[in-house]
Amino acid sequence: MNAFWHAVAFLTRFPVPVRLKSEGWEKSAMWYPVVGVGLGAFLAVIDFLVARWFSPPLRALIDTAVWIFMTGGLHLDGLMDTADGFGSHRDRERMLAIMKDSRIGAMGMIAGVLLILFKAAAVWTLAQGPASLFRSVLVVACALGRMGAVWGIFFFPYIREDGIGVGMKEHLTWIRMLFAWICCLLPAVILLGWPGVVLSVVALLVSGGIGLVAKRRIGGCTGDLYGAMIELTEVCLLLILSLRGVEKWFV
Repeated sequence: MNAFWHAVAFLTRFPVPVRLKSEGWEKSAMWYPVVGVGLGAFLAVIDFLVARWFSPPLRALIDTAVWIFMTGGLHLDGLMDTADGFGSHRDRERMLAIMKDSRIGAMGMIAGVLLILFKAAAVWTLAQGPASLFRSVLVVACALGRMGAVWGIFFFPYIREDGIGVGMKEHLTWIRMLFAWICCLLPAVILLGWPGVVLSVVALLVSGGIGLVAKRRIGGCTGDLYGAMIELTEVCLLLILSLRGVEKWFV
Protein backbone atom coordinates (compact mmCIF):
# COMPACT_ATOMS: atom_id res chain seq x y z
CA MET A 1 0.00 0.00 0.00
CA ASN A 2 3.03 2.28 0.00
CA ALA A 3 2.32 3.14 -3.65
CA PHE A 4 -1.26 4.06 -2.76
CA TRP A 5 -0.16 6.44 -0.02
CA HIS A 6 2.35 8.00 -2.42
CA ALA A 7 -0.55 8.72 -4.78
CA VAL A 8 -2.61 10.25 -1.96
CA ALA A 9 0.27 12.43 -0.78
CA PHE A 10 1.12 13.59 -4.29
CA LEU A 11 -2.35 14.26 -5.70
CA THR A 12 -4.07 15.72 -2.64
CA ARG A 13 -3.54 17.61 0.59
CA PHE A 14 -4.93 14.74 2.64
CA PRO A 15 -2.45 13.64 5.32
CA VAL A 16 -1.15 10.08 5.03
CA PRO A 17 -0.95 7.88 8.14
CA VAL A 18 2.30 6.13 7.22
CA ARG A 19 5.90 7.04 6.56
CA LEU A 20 6.43 6.86 2.82
CA LYS A 21 9.18 4.73 1.30
CA SER A 22 10.74 5.92 -1.93
CA GLU A 23 10.37 2.60 -3.77
CA GLY A 24 6.58 2.90 -3.97
CA TRP A 25 6.60 6.10 -5.99
CA GLU A 26 7.08 4.55 -9.44
CA LYS A 27 4.03 2.29 -8.98
CA SER A 28 1.74 4.96 -7.59
CA ALA A 29 0.06 5.87 -10.91
CA MET A 30 -2.12 2.74 -10.78
CA TRP A 31 -3.85 4.23 -7.72
CA TYR A 32 -4.61 7.64 -9.22
CA PRO A 33 -8.29 6.87 -10.05
CA VAL A 34 -8.84 5.47 -6.55
CA VAL A 35 -7.52 8.72 -5.11
CA GLY A 36 -9.84 10.53 -7.52
CA VAL A 37 -12.83 8.61 -6.16
CA GLY A 38 -11.83 9.61 -2.63
CA LEU A 39 -11.40 13.25 -3.63
CA GLY A 40 -14.77 13.26 -5.38
CA ALA A 41 -16.44 11.72 -2.34
CA PHE A 42 -14.89 14.41 -0.15
CA LEU A 43 -16.20 17.12 -2.50
CA ALA A 44 -19.65 15.51 -2.38
CA VAL A 45 -19.62 15.76 1.41
CA ILE A 46 -18.53 19.40 1.22
CA ASP A 47 -21.34 20.13 -1.23
CA PHE A 48 -23.85 18.44 1.09
CA LEU A 49 -22.69 20.69 3.93
CA VAL A 50 -22.77 23.98 2.01
CA ALA A 51 -25.86 23.41 -0.17
CA ARG A 52 -28.24 24.16 2.67
CA TRP A 53 -26.64 27.43 3.69
CA PHE A 54 -25.46 29.15 0.52
CA SER A 55 -27.01 30.35 -2.72
CA PRO A 56 -26.24 28.33 -5.90
CA PRO A 57 -23.49 30.71 -7.14
CA LEU A 58 -21.67 30.67 -3.81
CA ARG A 59 -22.18 26.93 -3.49
CA ALA A 60 -20.51 26.45 -6.88
CA LEU A 61 -17.61 28.73 -5.97
CA ILE A 62 -17.04 26.97 -2.66
CA ASP A 63 -17.11 23.55 -4.33
CA THR A 64 -14.64 24.71 -6.98
CA ALA A 65 -12.35 26.38 -4.45
CA VAL A 66 -12.24 23.24 -2.29
CA TRP A 67 -11.61 21.17 -5.43
CA ILE A 68 -8.55 23.28 -6.26
CA PHE A 69 -7.34 23.59 -2.68
CA MET A 70 -7.49 19.85 -1.99
CA THR A 71 -5.18 19.22 -4.96
CA GLY A 72 -2.83 21.99 -3.92
CA GLY A 73 -3.34 23.62 -7.30
CA LEU A 74 -0.88 21.04 -8.65
CA HIS A 75 -2.78 20.12 -11.80
CA LEU A 76 -3.82 23.70 -12.44
CA ASP A 77 -0.16 24.72 -12.28
CA GLY A 78 0.65 22.03 -14.83
CA LEU A 79 -2.06 23.35 -17.14
CA MET A 80 -0.77 26.92 -16.87
CA ASP A 81 2.84 25.87 -17.51
CA THR A 82 1.70 23.86 -20.52
CA ALA A 83 -0.26 26.84 -21.87
CA ASP A 84 2.78 29.08 -21.46
CA GLY A 85 5.04 26.65 -23.28
CA PHE A 86 2.72 25.68 -26.12
CA GLY A 87 1.39 29.22 -26.44
CA SER A 88 4.89 30.62 -26.94
CA HIS A 89 5.18 29.08 -30.45
CA ARG A 90 8.89 28.58 -29.92
CA ASP A 91 11.12 25.63 -30.77
CA ARG A 92 11.01 22.45 -28.69
CA GLU A 93 13.87 23.28 -26.33
CA ARG A 94 12.57 26.76 -25.63
CA MET A 95 9.05 25.44 -24.97
CA LEU A 96 10.42 22.92 -22.46
CA ALA A 97 12.43 25.65 -20.74
CA ILE A 98 9.34 27.88 -20.49
CA MET A 99 7.29 25.01 -19.05
CA LYS A 100 9.96 24.34 -16.43
CA ASP A 101 10.08 27.98 -15.37
CA SER A 102 8.16 28.45 -12.11
CA ARG A 103 6.89 31.86 -13.22
CA ILE A 104 3.48 32.07 -14.88
CA GLY A 105 3.12 34.03 -18.11
CA ALA A 106 0.16 35.62 -19.83
CA MET A 107 -0.98 32.48 -21.65
CA GLY A 108 -0.78 30.43 -18.48
CA MET A 109 -2.76 32.98 -16.50
CA ILE A 110 -5.44 33.17 -19.18
CA ALA A 111 -5.71 29.38 -19.34
CA GLY A 112 -5.94 29.08 -15.56
CA VAL A 113 -8.59 31.76 -15.16
CA LEU A 114 -10.69 30.39 -18.01
CA LEU A 115 -10.53 26.86 -16.66
CA ILE A 116 -11.66 27.96 -13.19
CA LEU A 117 -14.50 29.98 -14.70
CA PHE A 118 -15.67 27.10 -16.89
CA LYS A 119 -15.42 24.63 -14.03
CA ALA A 120 -17.30 26.87 -11.59
CA ALA A 121 -20.01 27.64 -14.17
CA ALA A 122 -20.43 23.93 -14.97
CA VAL A 123 -20.62 23.07 -11.27
CA TRP A 124 -23.25 25.78 -10.82
CA THR A 125 -25.26 24.39 -13.75
CA LEU A 126 -25.06 20.78 -12.57
CA ALA A 127 -25.91 21.75 -9.01
CA GLN A 128 -29.32 22.94 -10.24
CA GLY A 129 -30.30 19.34 -10.88
CA PRO A 130 -30.76 16.40 -8.50
CA ALA A 131 -28.23 16.56 -5.66
CA SER A 132 -27.47 12.83 -5.80
CA LEU A 133 -26.68 13.02 -9.51
CA PHE A 134 -24.49 16.09 -9.11
CA ARG A 135 -22.48 14.49 -6.31
CA SER A 136 -22.09 11.32 -8.34
CA VAL A 137 -20.73 13.46 -11.18
CA LEU A 138 -18.12 14.93 -8.83
CA VAL A 139 -16.86 11.45 -7.95
CA VAL A 140 -16.78 10.26 -11.56
CA ALA A 141 -15.12 13.43 -12.90
CA CYS A 142 -12.35 13.26 -10.32
CA ALA A 143 -11.73 9.57 -11.00
CA LEU A 144 -11.74 9.87 -14.81
CA GLY A 145 -9.63 13.03 -14.69
CA ARG A 146 -6.86 11.16 -12.93
CA MET A 147 -7.33 8.21 -15.25
CA GLY A 148 -6.56 10.66 -18.05
CA ALA A 149 -3.11 11.16 -16.56
CA VAL A 150 -2.65 7.38 -16.26
CA TRP A 151 -3.41 6.98 -19.95
CA GLY A 152 -0.95 9.77 -20.70
CA ILE A 153 1.77 8.01 -18.73
CA PHE A 154 1.02 4.65 -20.33
CA PHE A 155 0.60 5.56 -24.01
CA PHE A 156 3.06 8.42 -24.53
CA PRO A 157 6.80 8.77 -23.92
CA TYR A 158 8.08 10.73 -20.95
CA ILE A 159 10.72 13.14 -22.19
CA ARG A 160 12.36 14.68 -19.15
CA GLU A 161 15.37 13.04 -17.56
CA ASP A 162 14.79 14.32 -14.03
CA GLY A 163 11.06 15.05 -13.71
CA ILE A 164 8.35 13.57 -11.53
CA GLY A 165 7.44 10.96 -14.12
CA VAL A 166 10.82 9.25 -14.18
CA GLY A 167 10.29 5.51 -13.64
CA MET A 168 6.51 5.70 -13.72
CA LYS A 169 6.08 4.63 -17.32
CA GLU A 170 8.33 1.59 -16.90
CA HIS A 171 6.35 0.42 -13.85
CA LEU A 172 2.91 1.10 -15.31
CA THR A 173 2.37 -2.32 -16.87
CA TRP A 174 -0.73 -3.42 -18.78
CA ILE A 175 -2.04 -5.13 -15.65
CA ARG A 176 -1.63 -2.01 -13.52
CA MET A 177 -3.11 0.22 -16.21
CA LEU A 178 -6.16 -2.07 -16.50
CA PHE A 179 -6.48 -2.11 -12.71
CA ALA A 180 -6.57 1.70 -12.71
CA TRP A 181 -9.13 1.74 -15.52
CA ILE A 182 -11.41 -0.72 -13.73
CA CYS A 183 -11.12 1.35 -10.54
CA CYS A 184 -12.63 4.35 -12.32
CA LEU A 185 -14.98 2.55 -14.69
CA LEU A 186 -16.77 0.62 -11.94
CA PRO A 187 -17.80 3.69 -9.91
CA ALA A 188 -18.69 5.51 -13.15
CA VAL A 189 -21.10 2.73 -14.16
CA ILE A 190 -22.43 2.18 -10.64
CA LEU A 191 -23.13 5.88 -10.06
CA LEU A 192 -24.16 7.03 -13.56
CA GLY A 193 -25.10 3.88 -15.48
CA TRP A 194 -24.29 3.63 -19.20
CA PRO A 195 -23.38 7.36 -19.45
CA GLY A 196 -20.44 6.47 -17.23
CA VAL A 197 -19.06 4.33 -20.06
CA VAL A 198 -19.54 7.21 -22.53
CA LEU A 199 -17.70 9.57 -20.19
CA SER A 200 -14.81 7.13 -19.84
CA VAL A 201 -14.43 7.15 -23.63
CA VAL A 202 -14.52 10.97 -23.62
CA ALA A 203 -11.78 10.99 -20.96
CA LEU A 204 -9.63 8.73 -23.13
CA LEU A 205 -10.18 10.94 -26.18
CA VAL A 206 -9.31 14.14 -24.30
CA SER A 207 -6.12 12.80 -22.73
CA GLY A 208 -5.19 11.03 -25.97
CA GLY A 209 -5.68 14.21 -27.97
CA ILE A 210 -3.48 16.18 -25.58
CA GLY A 211 -0.86 13.43 -25.71
CA LEU A 212 -0.82 13.38 -29.52
CA VAL A 213 -0.39 17.15 -29.70
CA ALA A 214 2.41 16.97 -27.13
CA LYS A 215 4.14 14.17 -29.01
CA ARG A 216 4.03 16.15 -32.22
CA ARG A 217 5.20 19.41 -30.64
CA ILE A 218 7.80 18.29 -28.10
CA GLY A 219 8.17 14.53 -28.57
CA GLY A 220 6.11 13.33 -25.62
CA CYS A 221 4.78 14.27 -22.20
CA THR A 222 6.03 15.93 -19.03
CA GLY A 223 4.58 16.22 -15.54
CA ASP A 224 2.96 19.48 -16.60
CA LEU A 225 1.17 17.69 -19.44
CA TYR A 226 -0.19 15.12 -16.97
CA GLY A 227 -1.62 17.95 -14.88
CA ALA A 228 -3.15 19.51 -17.99
CA MET A 229 -4.71 16.15 -18.89
CA ILE A 230 -6.35 15.93 -15.47
CA GLU A 231 -7.74 19.45 -15.51
CA LEU A 232 -8.93 19.42 -19.12
CA THR A 233 -10.48 15.97 -18.79
CA GLU A 234 -12.41 17.07 -15.71
CA VAL A 235 -13.70 20.27 -17.24
CA CYS A 236 -14.64 18.59 -20.54
CA LEU A 237 -16.69 16.00 -18.67
CA LEU A 238 -18.42 18.71 -16.65
CA LEU A 239 -19.18 20.73 -19.78
CA ILE A 240 -20.63 17.73 -21.59
CA LEU A 241 -22.86 16.95 -18.63
CA SER A 242 -23.95 20.61 -18.56
CA LEU A 243 -25.30 20.50 -22.12
CA ARG A 244 -29.01 21.14 -22.55
CA GLY A 245 -30.96 17.90 -22.76
CA VAL A 246 -28.29 15.71 -21.19
CA GLU A 247 -30.55 15.14 -18.19
CA LYS A 248 -32.54 12.78 -20.42
CA TRP A 249 -29.61 10.35 -20.22
CA PHE A 250 -30.41 9.74 -16.58
CA VAL A 251 -34.18 9.31 -16.79
